Amino acid sequence: MITRSNLAEQLREYQIRSKHDWASVSFFSSTTNLASSRVDVTIFVIWELVVLAFLVFSAVSLYFRL
Repeated sequence: MITRSNLAEQLREYQIRSKHDWASVSFFSSTTNLASSRVDVTIFVIWELVVLAFLVFSAVSLYFRL
């Protein structure tokens, strides 16, 4: 028969196992995450500069048009 205490114990065991699995996955993949995050930051900065340049050129063109 399934009891509340039995379910609580199974849930605790599951949480312990899943926490352990995530810790090992994040430990072994930390170098790839670091490299990909640098690439993501570089792409974001370049994209931000493009948008900023577009806004500046748009403002300058509107200023000289009026």
